[in-house]
Amino acid sequence: MSAPEPLWQRRVGDAYVPGQGLPLGLPVTSSNDEVSLQVRDEFPAPREPNTSSVSTPSVRSGVGGRRVSRRALARLATNLSERDELVLRRVAEHRYLTTHQLQGFCFAEHASDASASRTTRRVLARLEGDGLVRALERRIGGVHAGSQATIWQLAPAGSRLVYGEEKRRRSGPPSDRFLRHQLAVADVHVLLQQHQRIEAIEQVAVEVEPASWRRYQGPTGEPRWLQPDLFAEITSSDFVDRYFIEVDLGTESLPTLLGKCEQYEQYLKSGVEQARSGGFPLVLWLFLSPERADRLKAAVRRSGRLTNSLYRYATPETITQVLAGGGV
Repeated sequence: MSAPEPLWQRRVGDAYVPGQGLPLGLPVTSSNDEVSLQVRDEFPAPREPNTSSVSTPSVRSGVGGRRVSRRALARLATNLSERDELVLRRVAEHRYLTTHQLQGFCFAEHASDASASRTTRRVLARLEGDGLVRALERRIGGVHAGSQATIWQLAPAGSRLVYGEEKRRRSGPPSDRFLRHQLAVADVHVLLQQHQRIEAIEQVAVEVEPASWRRYQGPTGEPRWLQPDLFAEITSSDFVDRYFIEVDLGTESLPTLLGKCEQYEQYLKSGVEQARSGGFPLVLWLFLSPERADRLKAAVRRSGRLTNSLYRYATPETITQVLAGGGV
């Protein structure tokens, strides 16, 4: 029997595929909340969420993987534009990004999508030629998705440029589940950035893990970490909405999700976030299907231990509406 088709190559109607973006719909309205301070603590080493058995994707051969000398790297650094630096920072931040996501992050101000797409491909080809980024052989959305489906990561020289010669970030082959999760989290980040185009929105600040993580003390005083996928702060002229965001692709059991909700309750009781910002963010769960969202919502209500009003539930089709206060 032949092996099943990898998840990132499946195309089922218009079903959401991580890495290809989320729809921007309604403008954001807000509830009364206050601006949080940025976290400045030391963070533990990043973990791989939703990790299954490790696959072995190859990397395109060619200049993207070549060794770049210190002198050549210094010369490249002096010639990088601000946009080049932003591309490298975004790839470093999320570890893996598609061409489509990088277009949304770094090339959104072009007059047309076609112009933005051409410029994105040209810049990435140059950075790949300089040995700063490289593309995974695996793609998302199937063979017909074209260059938009290419997944990029930092090449060794790009990692040295971002993190320095002494501080290297481990970059082994990602598992399928980890890769899909990273791309889905990045889709939410792109969506949040797009909210800045809405006239009523003054600023959108997003923290990606580990910057989104929060340290607190457990019931017996032991150090603990809350590890949301994203933290978002959306500022309008009248309000500031703040969210911890969890992206679930259907790989975790319901007890595991409830256990994560328990962690948020423990962090709420610690008072750390309230002391920092005067309020506690909402917890937004993003699911692939409304059925899975309904299951967690019902379980939270039945638990008797969880604060029902703390949580919001969304799908790729409804996330913008939920951010706008149109769903619970």
